[in-house]
Amino acid sequence: MESGELGVRAKKICRDLIFFQLINIRIIVFLLIGTLLLFGTLRFQGKDLIKPYASKGIVSLEMASSVITTKHLLWEWKNDGLIKTVRNNILIDFLFIPFYVLLFYTLCGSISVRLHSTPAKLGVLLAFFSLIAGIFDVFENILMLSAYVGLYNLITTTLTAIFATLKFILLGLSILYVIVFGSQVIWMKLARARISELAD
Repeated sequence: MESGELGVRAKKICRDLIFFQLINIRIIVFLLIGTLLLFGTLRFQGKDLIKPYASKGIVSLEMASSVITTKHLLWEWKNDGLIKTVRNNILIDFLFIPFYVLLFYTLCGSISVRLHSTPAKLGVLLAFFSLIAGIFDVFENILMLSAYVGLYNLITTTLTAIFATLKFILLGLSILYVIVFGSQVIWMKLARARISELAD
């Protein structure tokens, strides 16, 4: 193969890499905007659910691991005319799930391919965990909707709390990974840019 042909192929590979990198950035920006908008919508729509008997709003229902607590929360919200707000908040959360799941899946995956050894493997694992967190959130929402229509018992309330706890743990780990190793990737890029400037 001649050097001229090699150069053409190298340029094509570089163009392809830049193109896919731009697509990746656009996907992340789209998912980030969607995640922030829906998170804000959930907070705004569910703000009235925060009461003395439910200090964390809808999260109080997510973490209610007993029939008595679940019954008390739903009864109080119903008395305050907020029971439909509970239902609507859960339904909005179904829209929120694919955005935050795909955001952290993409972020963890994108960071992992730029690292080596354990941090790279950890990123792949946490990308997978982001998907699992979304599945837990779906199950949790289904169980909360069942509680909304009066179908709940000790098993369903316990499972709701377990799914919610596991979801928060997995998402917390993913967020921590993005902050710590995402900062490292950015620092590495800046360092390379400085070296390139000095070389020029």
